Amino acid sequence: MTTEAINQTTDFTNHNERINTPQQQSYPVEQPFQSPLIITIILVLIPAILIYWFFGDSNEFPRSLKLFFGNWISPIILWFFTASFFHLLLKRGKLRKEQQQTHLLTKRILPSILVDIDTDVSAPQLNQYLQQSAAKNGVKHNNLLLNRLSLFLNHQENDVDETFGIKEREFMRGSFSLSRFMVWAIPIMGFIGTVWGISNGIAHFSDAMTNTSSVTDVSAMLKENLPLVTNSLATAFDTTLLALLLSIPLMMVMIWLEKQEEGYLIDIEENWFHNIKPKLTHGKTNTNTLISGDNQTTTVDSASNIVVANEIKLLSTQIKALQETMEDLYETVFASKL
Repeated sequence: MTTEAINQTTDFTNHNERINTPQQQSYPVEQPFQSPLIITIILVLIPAILIYWFFGDSNEFPRSLKLFFGNWISPIILWFFTASFFHLLLKRGKLRKEQQQTHLLTKRILPSILVDIDTDVSAPQLNQYLQQSAAKNGVKHNNLLLNRLSLFLNHQENDVDETFGIKEREFMRGSFSLSRFMVWAIPIMGFIGTVWGISNGIAHFSDAMTNTSSVTDVSAMLKENLPLVTNSLATAFDTTLLALLLSIPLMMVMIWLEKQEEGYLIDIEENWFHNIKPKLTHGKTNTNTLISGDNQTTTVDSASNIVVANEIKLLSTQIKALQETMEDLYETVFASKL
């Protein structure tokens, strides 16, 4: 590929160049909260409340359905679960697309560019052709690896991507905020239902005892008010049971998807430091190397230092990922019990 062919890619408009700036990119695996919440309100919360309103107190209503619609708190718990599960499902779809685009960029687009490119092509020109090739092959402009390539090629320093992995993990942790809140909120709503049911049962029993004027009326009072008390206790235990049953699978799905996304980020780090960055660094070095032997020796030493630095950065990234995993495990298992 000649320099003239690459220069033809300079027809990008200022708007596209602004979009392709790495500092302004959004996290591609981020899923907005609004759409899952609104959709599940329409499809789950409102129908569940209507079922409770019209059929919740009916004696002919099946006991298994009363677990979900027998009180006003269970529909909220069901809404929390479905909203978070739907959010994770959409996020999983985005993660799979992101992985496919990164695989395409790594295995096809980037190798073909590095093989065909001339040694006298500047890094900004290479970045322009890379952006155009990625767009033609369906790779979105906010792909994590494409952003890192653009950041690296648009700067002279080789260590401008040092904090890139840290930012990616911070974005990843923030993208699970809704699911973390729901995993915390669902048991809390179950406890609220327990307190609500028990307090209602005690209130019914207290009112009945207050209205009893003699010991002989106690038996009639118990026979009349005992169903109200037992229904309140059923509400108390049903909400707790439903919350526990739904929070366990939701936590499993969230942790599984979080590990999938974290593994994807680690794969990017390993591929970047072992395969991609050394080739790009070598290409940058070749365009700046002089003919003298001393300069060539300095270039070789610099390349060796870069390889060692990349290995240290990769090890540091993996240690940080392990530390974050242990912190999440502590918060999930132990902190909730304190």
